[in-house]
Amino acid sequence: MVATLMGTIAPRQGLEDALKSIAGSPVVVLITGHPDPDALGSALAHQRICQELGVPCTIANVQPVSHRQNRAMVKLLNIDMLQVQSADDLAPFKYLSLVDTSTAESTIDLPADLKLFSVVDHHKAAEVDCAFVDIRPHMGASSSIYAEYMAHGLAPLESIMGASRVATALLFGIQTDTNDFQLATAADFAAAAYVRRFTDSDVLKRVSRRVYSASGMTVLGRALENMVVVRDFAVAGVGFVTLGDRDAIATTSDFILQREDLDTVLVFGIVEDRIDGSLRTDSPSVEPATFLTTVFGKDRSGKPYGGGRADKGGFQIPLGVLAESEDREALWNIVDQIVRSRLAKVVPEIEREYERQHPDTNGHHHEETSSRFSREF
Repeated sequence: MVATLMGTIAPRQGLEDALKSIAGSPVVVLITGHPDPDALGSALAHQRICQELGVPCTIANVQPVSHRQNRAMVKLLNIDMLQVQSADDLAPFKYLSLVDTSTAESTIDLPADLKLFSVVDHHKAAEVDCAFVDIRPHMGASSSIYAEYMAHGLAPLESIMGASRVATALLFGIQTDTNDFQLATAADFAAAAYVRRFTDSDVLKRVSRRVYSASGMTVLGRALENMVVVRDFAVAGVGFVTLGDRDAIATTSDFILQREDLDTVLVFGIVEDRIDGSLRTDSPSVEPATFLTTVFGKDRSGKPYGGGRADKGGFQIPLGVLAESEDREALWNIVDQIVRSRLAKVVPEIEREYERQHPDTNGHHHEETSSRFSREF
C-alpha cells in the first residue's frame, strides 16, 4: 500500500488518480546521479504511463551516462533525455517525479516553483511529502514496481505502441539491480515474467554483454595493488579516475568481492572535484546506508554523503577548494589518509594494517591539511 494525498489506496490506482489530477501539466523525471538501468527503465515506464493519462513527461539528467552498458541501453532503446545544465533548463516544468531515489539531484539548484509530485523507489528513505509515494525496500528494483503497475492495468504492455522498448528497459533494470536475479524477490520474479513476453531479446543480449575497457582494467589493477585487508573487509584506493571511467570503481568493487575470504569491499577514488566510492557486501551484519553514514557522516544540510541498499552502496564527498590543487600526489595522499581514518571508526585495525603493508609511509604527513579537510565533512 502507498500513501497519497487521497488516502491509503492500492499503488496502481494511487498513481493513476494522482496523474489524472494534473493532466496537461508538464512533468520532468529528473534522474539523480549517473543514469543506471533501473533508473532508466523506471523513467521510461513513468513517461509511458504519463502519456497514457495525458500528462506531458520529459526524462532529464544532470550527470552524464557514464557506463558503457548504460550508454548502449540509451542508444539501442532510443531513450531521449534532456541534459540539464542549470535550473533554467527546468523552468518549463511544473512538477518533478523521482524514480529509483527519494532525493533530488544535488548538483544543481532546482527552481523554487518546481513541485515534487511523485516518488517511486526501492531504497530505504526518510519520510517523503508529495502527492504520490511508493517506496518498497523489500523490492529488488524500482523497475519491478513499474512493471507491477503495468501488469495491473496501468498502461499495460499488451495495449501500448512500442511495448518492447519499455519492456526491455524494465527487464534490464530488474536484472541489473537484483544482480542477475540473485537478490530477486518473488515480486521481482513476477514483474520480470510479465515484461519478459514483450522484450526485444536481441537488444537485451546486446546491452547485457559485460566488457572491461582498458582503462577499467587499469583501475582494477591499481585497486588490487593498493588493497588493504582486515579479516573479511577490504578497502582499496584507486587514485584519480576520469569521469568516463567512474563506473569502473563500482565494477572493481564487484570483482574484488568475489575473493573467497572477503564479504565487504570498499573502493574509492578521486573523480573530478569529489571523492567517489563504492561499497559491496555479502555480510548479513553490514547495512550499506548505515555503514556509510557512520563512516562519512552528513553534509551541513543534514544529507548523508552515502547511501545504498541491501548489498551495495555508494558515496560522494566534495573536495571543495582542495580540488584546485595542482599537486596530485599530495592531494591523493590526503584523501587516502582521510578515508582510512574515517573507516577506522568502524574497522579500528585498518590504520595498523595499512602501516604494516606500507612501512615507508609517514602516517603524519599532510596531517594538518587532512585535519582541515576532515572538518569540512
